[in-house]
Amino acid sequence: MGSAQSQDKPRESQLWSHWSPEEKEQLKRVYDKGNVSSALPAYIEQDLIASIIATLLQPEKNMLHFLATAHSLIKTKEASSIYTVFDKCVKSQQASLQDFVTVIVKSAIPLWWQDGSSYQWKHSSEQDHIPLVNYFINYARTEENKKRESMAWLAEDNAQHQNKEENHGDGWQDKALLAPSQISEAEFSLWIENTPGLRKLFQLVVEHVLIGKQTRNLHSRRLQHLASPQIQQHGKETRKLLGKDSFSSLLKPYDYFMLSLSLPANALSWSEYEQTQRKVNHDVQHEMIFSSKRDGSSWQVFVSKLVGQGATLVVVKAKDGTIFGGYADDNWEFCNTNWYGNSSNFLFRTRNTYGRWEASSGTNDHYQYLCWGKKSLPNGFGMGGQFDYAGLWIDADFIHGHSRAGPLCTTYSSPQLSNDNTFVIDQVEVWLVRPLVKDDQDHEGSSGGVLSHAEDMEFMEMAGKKMYSKDLGPEPTDNNDDNDSSSE
Repeated sequence: MGSAQSQDKPRESQLWSHWSPEEKEQLKRVYDKGNVSSALPAYIEQDLIASIIATLLQPEKNMLHFLATAHSLIKTKEASSIYTVFDKCVKSQQASLQDFVTVIVKSAIPLWWQDGSSYQWKHSSEQDHIPLVNYFINYARTEENKKRESMAWLAEDNAQHQNKEENHGDGWQDKALLAPSQISEAEFSLWIENTPGLRKLFQLVVEHVLIGKQTRNLHSRRLQHLASPQIQQHGKETRKLLGKDSFSSLLKPYDYFMLSLSLPANALSWSEYEQTQRKVNHDVQHEMIFSSKRDGSSWQVFVSKLVGQGATLVVVKAKDGTIFGGYADDNWEFCNTNWYGNSSNFLFRTRNTYGRWEASSGTNDHYQYLCWGKKSLPNGFGMGGQFDYAGLWIDADFIHGHSRAGPLCTTYSSPQLSNDNTFVIDQVEVWLVRPLVKDDQDHEGSSGGVLSHAEDMEFMEMAGKKMYSKDLGPEPTDNNDDNDSSSE
């Protein structure tokens, strides 16, 4: 006995070396008490907490086992350790895989959101988490099918191929719903290793349970998807319109997490070096630069807010309730009538089912297109495919659009995003997620938008687009006059 304990000491010391003094103190407290602090946020599911603690302290209380398990859950994120927690949930609560993913998502997304966004968590609906849960359950299978589809539709009848894929996915979906789960450790490990976003959320929950909120190196945590990108607080009028703690009419924090998984690093967070290069002293802030709910359903205002800004997320809600859009990594240009952009672009859907389709999987470079006032060319906003058969298209009347995949978009390998291949616009939002670098030659006070140039406005008016927004300026953000700001 004594010999075994003495052999454990070097291993314990080595494991302790991976933690900071503050983290060591928290871990010792959890080990000594055999449970966690009652001060944990209420949205962390108690069943998940119980399974984590049981994994750490059972079958018997042993410091070496406790430290090794904590290290594998948080530091190395080993699939076998995550499976052990899952197995505890199955045995103690008769849980399915869907149940397990649900408690992770419902516990972690509020932590991710509050740690980085600058917004307080606002619980709105019992259904908001479901699309992200389903997305994670099917992510590995979906990615595998995407690769198969990108080649198979060229050689097979599409209807036969679609039927094949549906049959291929039925078995896994049934297993995910079965309670208590019968999924083996090998199946679980293969799935979780190919579902990286969920592993990040699981790590986030375990961190909060064992060592508390992490406040160090927010830049690194944002890059690792352990904290939300910072989202600029709206001005007073927008807060009145959207609600006190609401950041968007079209997106939920669950949606934003899914989208952030595909954003490039410099749209998630800026290092001190990049802040110096940009001559700012703050991290990148995502800003809602256009909202049809706030700014009106105007093509002119939409274009004026979009052009010359930087990397953007354009989010569209159709009248049928579907929500979809696209990320453009390149700046939207004025008077460029060609397709342009780069392979960091992607299309997405957030309602009724999640999906992301990246440009790197396509067969052409029709990444983005914006044109108006031309008689010889289509006037509108486009991403992917070709004219009349775009992955996403918004007409210049700012009423109609289409998503014609046929069966897959040739640029993004995306399916039809809307319920029908044509749609009527209900709402649009544009999110600036990485502004252009402003150099010393930029005109003082220039916003880069179309409406900031008189000749541009004249051009649009000659094209028959009367400008009703010449006096439109940025929304005032007088925080000193705000009595309805978010509570801390």
